[in-house]
Order: sequence, then C-alpha cells, then structure tokens
Amino acid sequence: MQFNYQSVLSVAIISTGILLLLNLSSCSNLSSKETTEPENLVLVCGDSKVLVVDFSNQNNTTPSVVWNWDAHNATDLPSDYRMKKFNSIDDCKAIKGGKEILISSSSGAIAILNKKDKKVLFYTEVPNAHSIELLPDDKIVAAASTAERGNRLMVFDINNPEKLLFSDSLYSAHGVEWDDKRNSLFALGYDVLREYKIIENFKLELFEEWEIPGISGHDLQMTPDGNNLFITEHTGAWIFNIENEKFSKIDNFPDAENIKSISQNNLGQFVFTVPEESWWTYHVNFHNPTANLSFPDIHVYKARWFKP
Repeated sequence: MQFNYQSVLSVAIISTGILLLLNLSSCSNLSSKETTEPENLVLVCGDSKVLVVDFSNQNNTTPSVVWNWDAHNATDLPSDYRMKKFNSIDDCKAIKGGKEILISSSSGAIAILNKKDKKVLFYTEVPNAHSIELLPDDKIVAAASTAERGNRLMVFDINNPEKLLFSDSLYSAHGVEWDDKRNSLFALGYDVLREYKIIENFKLELFEEWEIPGISGHDLQMTPDGNNLFITEHTGAWIFNIENEKFSKIDNFPDAENIKSISQNNLGQFVFTVPEESWWTYHVNFHNPTANLSFPDIHVYKARWFKP
C-alpha cells in the first residue's frame, strides 16, 4: 500500500489551521470577557458589610452578590474594630487591579482588604472617616469628618499604620481622590474643593482651592477619562472641569438632595445613592440606562463601579 504524503501533509496543515483558529477565537472571547466584565461589577457598602454585585442583568432588582465581607466576621481585626469601629462603612474603592479594596467607616476607622482571601492588610483609627484613597509609595490618605480630632485629612504609611505622617485641617472632610495625570490629591470639604501636591516627607501642600456650588460636600469621584471630577453636595450633583476650573450640572442627571455617592463607568452609566432615612438607603440607583437594586437588609451608604 502506497501512502500519499502530499495528501497527509495537506490534512495536517488544514487541521493545524482549524486548531489555530479555534485557539484564536477562544483567546478573543477571553479578552472580551476580561475587558467588559468589570463594567458589570458594583461595590456596595453599608453597616459592617462590603459587597461586590454582578449587575449583568439590569432588569433584575435583586442583587447578585458575588463577593462579600463583614467586619463582624473578620477575626484578624481586634475586637473593638471588628464590633464597633467598622459598624458604619461609608466608602469602598477597588485598587491594584481589583486585588484590594479600600474601606472607611464613620464609626472611626479605615482599612485595606485583600479581595482573594478577605484578609485585612491594614487598619487604623480615623475619627468619623468618610473616604479613603491610595497615594504613591504605599501611603494612605483619609478624610476625617466632623468629630473630636476630626475635620482634617490624615496621611499614613501602609507599613506603619499607627503613625500619623501628616494632617491638614479641612472642615467636614468627606472625599479624597488621587489624580495620576496631575500627581495631585483632590479633597472635598463642607464648602470647598481643594487640590494638594505631595512634597518632602509626604506632607501635603495646598495648591489650589475652589468654592463648591453649594454646601455640605458629600462625594468626590474622578470621571472615567480622568479629566474631570464628579462632586455631590446638599442640593445635587456637579461635574468640575479641572482645566477651566468650572462647575456645571451633569447633563440629564436626576438630581436629588444629599446624594451620598456617584460613579460612572466607561459605558457612561451612573450608579448613585440617595438617602431614604437619615443618611442611609435600601436601594442603589442607576442612570443611563435607569435601573435599581434593592438591599432590604443593609443600610447602604455608597455604591461605586468596581473598575479594577
């Protein structure tokens, strides 16, 4: 029997080509999933809990919780932190590609969580903490709102949490946001927005200050393109153009009083929270397109797109 080596070679080449196409298709699907999946994840925080919710099905008002952390179950926290200081978590931000989560609590503390194993990587006391942000070189800044020893910004070293490196007074400090493009820290207080620069020994130097169009600043978040800032205050939500230093209303955004948090993803959809009782809500709202998630068992304070 005589083999036709040319035919065998042709079959082998065709088979290899099919396998290559299948592999390329698989890689393409994986890449697409990795690119779009984070846009569907939402961080929600309130009481002693932090949740990550998959918001792929925008017609369902029942949240699909894919990750959760409860301070009351965090055995690596001292008892006073576990049972008291993290009883009212009011900010949560994903950092380092989604591997870690920053949290602050108005009950008096801030922390960094490792998402994979839920271990607490860092914690320290901050009076009436309302926001937290990662700075370069493993430094952390927190906004301490109205309280004894509060009304200020506080800077710490992740590797030495008990030592306060620097503080600067800011009445009713509520928001902190690091700007990689400008190497600036933006901070929101009762009636002002500030820009700081980091100088020697990680001190913050006030670079600029603006009056906000209202009082009782609540939330501060960078726009997805990193060119502007969203702020909320007692009367509603605004966008601040960093280049021309102007505040303007957000086009078609459903304004409300005391919006506690605002965040926009790369697709243009907003997630925001509005208190229903006192400072909390049982719902997380979405705009463009409109949707709603219900959390009947949690006093929700803030919600943010995960955006790792």
